[in-house]
Amino acid sequence: MNLCPNCATEIIPGAKFCHRCGDAIVEKMKPCPACHEQSPLASVFCHHCGFHFGRKNIRQSAYEPVYPLDFDADDLTEQVKGLFFGSLRRRVEAEHDIARYSEFVERFYDSRFREIYSVRAEQIAEDALTQWERFGTEALPDIDRRMDAAFEGLLDYFIIQFCPDLTGAVLPPAILKYEKVQAGKTDLGLMIRDFLDFDREDEVFYFDFIAMEEELMANVCKHFLFAERKERVWFICDLSLKNNGKEGFAMTDRGIYWRAPFDKPRRVSYGELREIKLEKKWMTINGHFFNANPSLNLKLCKLLKKLRGWRPVGAVAV
Repeated sequence: MNLCPNCATEIIPGAKFCHRCGDAIVEKMKPCPACHEQSPLASVFCHHCGFHFGRKNIRQSAYEPVYPLDFDADDLTEQVKGLFFGSLRRRVEAEHDIARYSEFVERFYDSRFREIYSVRAEQIAEDALTQWERFGTEALPDIDRRMDAAFEGLLDYFIIQFCPDLTGAVLPPAILKYEKVQAGKTDLGLMIRDFLDFDREDEVFYFDFIAMEEELMANVCKHFLFAERKERVWFICDLSLKNNGKEGFAMTDRGIYWRAPFDKPRRVSYGELREIKLEKKWMTINGHFFNANPSLNLKLCKLLKKLRGWRPVGAVAV
């Protein structure tokens, strides 16, 4: 029982103020043994990394799981629910503002998504338990991949539908339909349009290359767009200050081309994408600097992560 330190009235769980005297409630905290951050004393899971405070020892394996579970059927769903917070924290840190993480957690508990996730967590737990019972420790890498894919889709849905005011950039709901997209089984041009949501951007985009000014097109092809003969170009974005096409980026059916100011032209095919990292004011693609604007950077980052490892239909890996 938690009592108000001012008037000794029993406090409603989770309340920030006493409902009788209005005094602010300072919630008792406890450290997480995994990440050492503080969580409310009554927490079942760490609000920072998702650690289950009642977790049993995990069976030993040479593989160190990203999502550690003890595979107790009576408790597994609750473990999966807790692990979501670790993924949420990593997403907020990577794509948004980690200083607002507590607001995302509060939104989770205050929104309808909490009930949606409760149902989905049961499905994730059942799948993980089935894999564990069939293959034991050999299933751990596959369980991690399945859980990672499920969490990624859930995080997109949660952040887009329930947290648009916390993100600092509007993410198009249309990207949610690409949760399980596969190379060669989708319209890549439409996917690019859905992710980048060109109509919401102030940058200059070109889709009709025949209508482009001859000098502008020549500069684009001379300075950064070195597409092969049969390569299909989806769009060109001019990011030059003088609108002369000497800096910018373009995407094709095979990869992304770009040139930043005072840098050499870059090209990375989708099959060669390794690391896509979003910084506060720019991003890096395989370690190379890229910058359009904060909104476009975020959407492009998410798009390229989806396209990582893609190869054109009929292409042979080398």
